Amino acid sequence: MALKRSKINIVIPKNRLETLVDGIFAIAMTLLVLSIEIPSIQFHQAADFQIYIISLLPKILIYFLSFILLGIFWMNHHVFFVIKRANQTILWINIIWLMFVALVPFSTSLVSSFGQYELSQIFFDLNIFAIGLLFYINWNYAVKRGYIAEEAIPYDKPVKKSNLFTPVIALVAIGLSFINPHLSSAVFLFIPFIYLFYLKLI
Repeated sequence: MALKRSKINIVIPKNRLETLVDGIFAIAMTLLVLSIEIPSIQFHQAADFQIYIISLLPKILIYFLSFILLGIFWMNHHVFFVIKRANQTILWINIIWLMFVALVPFSTSLVSSFGQYELSQIFFDLNIFAIGLLFYINWNYAVKRGYIAEEAIPYDKPVKKSNLFTPVIALVAIGLSFINPHLSSAVFLFIPFIYLFYLKLI
């Protein structure tokens, strides 16, 4: 009599993943500031120093933008606390998601140094798009597998809609990159306001 092979469903403690997420975000958000260089030259006149500081403003602005975006992504991940358990698929979705989160300091430095080129901006836009898309996939998978807590089920549709904001805005930013790379960065400023507004509605 042949024995049926049972499929082993390995359940992973989600607190291990939450710890990894906090660590990656802490490192990525700290590394962002490295896109702003300290000058290695000496300034003999205050006017020259002022000109240099003014030239740093675009880099400082993209640093602020990236830091705020990472902060929102980290806050969004608090939804993971209503996920009761994590299997290997959820683990890998989150690991790939964290890979793109860790890439943000590089894509920020790219825009900071070469913001006038559309390719550098598109790289940044695609980075943010991947983060938003994977977060959407993560939630959908958890819902379909019945991994979310009962009290969170009524909020399934609002959460799905809110998770679509980032990839949609990133696609708009990619389109704007071909028109004006600086406009592409500016469109991400809508994400914090949309996120805060939408939180009041759900």
